[in-house]
Amino acid sequence: MIKNDTWINQTAAKGMIQPFEPSLIRQIEVDSLTSPRPVISYGLSSYGYDIRLSPAEFRIFRHIPGTVVDPKNFNPKNLELAPLQIEANGDYFILPAHSYGLGVALEKLQVPQNISVICIGKSTYARCFRGDTAVALVDGTAPTLAEMANRAERGEQFWGYSVSQHGQVMVSLLAHPRYIGRDSLQKMTLDNNQSIFCTPDHLFMRRSGRMTPAHELRPNDSLMPLYLHLARGYERVFHQKTAAKLKRDFEWRQTFCQNQEERALVASALKDSSPSESGKNHKVVSIKDVPGVHDVYCLTVPEAGNFALAAGVFVHNCGIIANLTPAEAGWRGHLTLEFSNSSSADCRIYANEGVVQLLFLEGEPCEVSYETRRGKYQDQPESVTIARI
Repeated sequence: MIKNDTWINQTAAKGMIQPFEPSLIRQIEVDSLTSPRPVISYGLSSYGYDIRLSPAEFRIFRHIPGTVVDPKNFNPKNLELAPLQIEANGDYFILPAHSYGLGVALEKLQVPQNISVICIGKSTYARCFRGDTAVALVDGTAPTLAEMANRAERGEQFWGYSVSQHGQVMVSLLAHPRYIGRDSLQKMTLDNNQSIFCTPDHLFMRRSGRMTPAHELRPNDSLMPLYLHLARGYERVFHQKTAAKLKRDFEWRQTFCQNQEERALVASALKDSSPSESGKNHKVVSIKDVPGVHDVYCLTVPEAGNFALAAGVFVHNCGIIANLTPAEAGWRGHLTLEFSNSSSADCRIYANEGVVQLLFLEGEPCEVSYETRRGKYQDQPESVTIARI
């Protein structure tokens, strides 16, 4: 059974979480002269606790040419100390593209004897959708993210649509579809009568190619569209960047037609290459908050960093992946946290702000706890702890 906020509050008062914040903090006072600074939330939630990343230490994996990574004899030189970047908007570490790093939790845990703790990534870094959100795949199907997550566990791979750095539609691998956690959502309705349920900070691609968080979009804002339609038995993709050139090409061909029949054939080919609903601009009609918290999912696109939903718009992918970390019954210390950046851009990870969520699972008291068997990771300090064999 997952423990609720009442139990977490009562047990934390006995030393389970130190320091402990009994509410969900979304902004902090900097001084009396400036407005409160927003932060990635931390503290007590309905069925979990969001812990912070310590500013004490963050290490990035670096490959040493000519060496092989051996988990039984890990070379500490492979982990390079990352500098803490100081900024008014919040201190942070940089996790380079396509790399992973190790940080440490600011809070110290003391897990009760009948509790196991699971540490999962926060949706703020993942940027997520409700599980029933459908994704456009190149095979013509549109499975939901929840369905893709289940199928991925059986080894299935998925290929979808992305926009390249040159603005062209391309085929990309949609990797690691997965459950992220629970979060608040917004409902975005488009002018094609499609609705999308997403976290407020999820990035949507505008017509210009610029990414904008969902909560900053307004009615009549135009999003980058993906038009799919069947022509002569095949699914065709139509993208606005190539539309004008395509039309010019066909008009140029028509000037060389010898008769009306040839011009009709060229016009037919142009119709086959155009979307059946080209009048739809995929504009935002409305954005509304959705009551409560919901299961959220996302995926990663290593090559392009974006993917297309079946609703016909392009969105940013989930770049930061927090490794699923357990804390056994009777364990004490500061969790070492592992992060992967699967996107093609460097990412910030903010210190002193929420970074992962803890879920507390209650079971029957165990016969041998982590404490009684004197586990080798007991009493981890507030610094990165590498694998011990």
